Amino acid sequence: MSDVRIAPWRISREAPVDGYSESLFALGNGYLGVRGFSLQEPKRRACDHGVFRAGLFEPIRPGITDMVQLPDVLGLRVLGEEPRMVFQELDMRAGVLTHRWRGKAVEVVTSRMVSMADTQLICIRMRITALEKTHVRVQNAVDAEVCNLPVHDDQTVEETETVRLLKAAEQTEGMLRMRTAHTGREVCFRISCLGPLEAGLAAGETLALEKRVRVLVDGEAAHPDEADPWAAHQSAWDALWRDCDIRLDADSRIQGAVRYNVFQLLCSNAAGTADVSIGARGLTHGRYKGNAFWDTDIFMLPFFCWHRPQAAKNLVRYRLNRLDAARALAARQNLKGARYPWMCAADGTEQCESWDIGLCETHVTADVAYAAHRCAEITGDGALEGQSAEMYLETARYWLSRFTWEPGRRQYSSFFVKGPDEYCGAAVNNTYTNYMARANVRLALAHAQMGEEERRRLEHFARNITLLYDPKRDLYLQDELFERLEPMPPVRREGEPLYKTVCFDRMQRYRALKQADLVQLMALFPNDFTPAQKRAVWDAYEPLTVHDSSLSFGTHALLAFRLGLREKAWSYFERSLLFDLEDVLGNTGREGVHMAALGASWQALVYGALGLWSEEGRLTAEPCLPEQIKGISLAVYHRGRRLRIVTDGRETSIAEEA
Repeated sequence: MSDVRIAPWRISREAPVDGYSESLFALGNGYLGVRGFSLQEPKRRACDHGVFRAGLFEPIRPGITDMVQLPDVLGLRVLGEEPRMVFQELDMRAGVLTHRWRGKAVEVVTSRMVSMADTQLICIRMRITALEKTHVRVQNAVDAEVCNLPVHDDQTVEETETVRLLKAAEQTEGMLRMRTAHTGREVCFRISCLGPLEAGLAAGETLALEKRVRVLVDGEAAHPDEADPWAAHQSAWDALWRDCDIRLDADSRIQGAVRYNVFQLLCSNAAGTADVSIGARGLTHGRYKGNAFWDTDIFMLPFFCWHRPQAAKNLVRYRLNRLDAARALAARQNLKGARYPWMCAADGTEQCESWDIGLCETHVTADVAYAAHRCAEITGDGALEGQSAEMYLETARYWLSRFTWEPGRRQYSSFFVKGPDEYCGAAVNNTYTNYMARANVRLALAHAQMGEEERRRLEHFARNITLLYDPKRDLYLQDELFERLEPMPPVRREGEPLYKTVCFDRMQRYRALKQADLVQLMALFPNDFTPAQKRAVWDAYEPLTVHDSSLSFGTHALLAFRLGLREKAWSYFERSLLFDLEDVLGNTGREGVHMAALGASWQALVYGALGLWSEEGRLTAEPCLPEQIKGISLAVYHRGRRLRIVTDGRETSIAEEA
């Protein structure tokens, strides 16, 4: 349980500014991200700055890149004063973070924003009120000493070696120019201060000033300055909330937590471009080298499909634009077609350095195809479906070459693959992977142009792929080995995932799931399975799942809502919703906000509790509200129409609105 206070539009914390605060109170506009660090206190280490520009990556060794950490050019330090406790408050409606603290002779209030109206701009306001007669001096701090601390793929390894990815090229009054160490990309910071930096104050008098920083990359032109950037920023957030707010008849804490999840999704999405995606920690941290995973396609994309359709299409186009890199990855693995990487760099190359994950979690390729089709389904964009057809075909070719035809069994089998669960070793015929591969091939057959011979081969594959199913139990099976594994013994837990205390090799030989593959599958294809089959999967696998993934709670909540298991659903939904707000796994501070958990929470609420779905153009809403939520109201976009959906659990209305 954290010490964060949650209100409908605000979250706050009174504490020293630590790593947890820096993650929790991160701000962004999808292009720039700023962790919620103190403007008063200098960084302890050069790798602690926490300012990011989406899409700015630099090699740290051959073939491997890291998201470049930018220098802290935001500092405004009241000299001779030191904060003890800091009241930190995020106003989600306005997109503004405020720090309030008292020193020996002054009270200081700073407000900062990363402009949603101007993608290059960060602004800070400072008000210093004298508690007694005093002379105030403010330092406009620019700290150009910055480096990266890349995080190892093995999550049990603590990295200690930093790497310098930026070097100063020029620094003058009001400007800092830097270049990346290897590729020579230019990053320019234009810095201006409005108001005096020094004044004598009588008790009760106030000194006000403002700092503006414009971040320009690769020689881009500066946007015209707004007369009032704060008002423009507020107007942009007003427009976002008109489209994205979810109003609940529920406890104010739950309402605020839902808005926090939406807020952080919006802060990490560069809605107007297909040049960048959303990393696993967005712009709140450099964890996983800033790379994109299936997290974006499966967990975050649905939110954007329904609330910001143009942004969703750009996220899909990001994948489509990296099809050549996916072809190259398949070829390097001696396979045909296109294979999307597990950890996707800015140029679409694979960044995962562990073979068991990077090579075996093949399902990401089908996840990308599934996500593109779902986006086209919800937005009604036939052109996007047409643009995706080549990707559907190339990924289908990959699957045909990745599976093995077994003549004696007359079926296609997958060997050495991992589904979403990562604890049970490299499996044979993982059902999640096989089912998603078949769906991928069916998309190619439905939408792509191909010769008759290739069509015949793909149709044969789709008819004969192995899907493990026990008719006596009406149960889809995890894989061919899962039920032969040793049961997981009781293990003492201290809030951290089991791989921190149990050797990963040992975990892979226990019958325990990091997150349940088949629960995820039932969530992705709600109309493909009978209620009895979904319940059989729940009964078989939910007790065996240890939820060591931030993706797990929301997915379980979604299926539990669909099964009418309201108490179970609420328990899982609350843990997913508060994953970072209560620091459930104790890693939010050192790893950033868990973006996929934000998306999974949204899906649990909207796909689960509200029961929203679109299939072949038909929109349905079948609510299963828990007793803690008496009603839901939200606006969505469906096939070009803006709709308002309102439910109290008994009656549901869907009405078109302007």
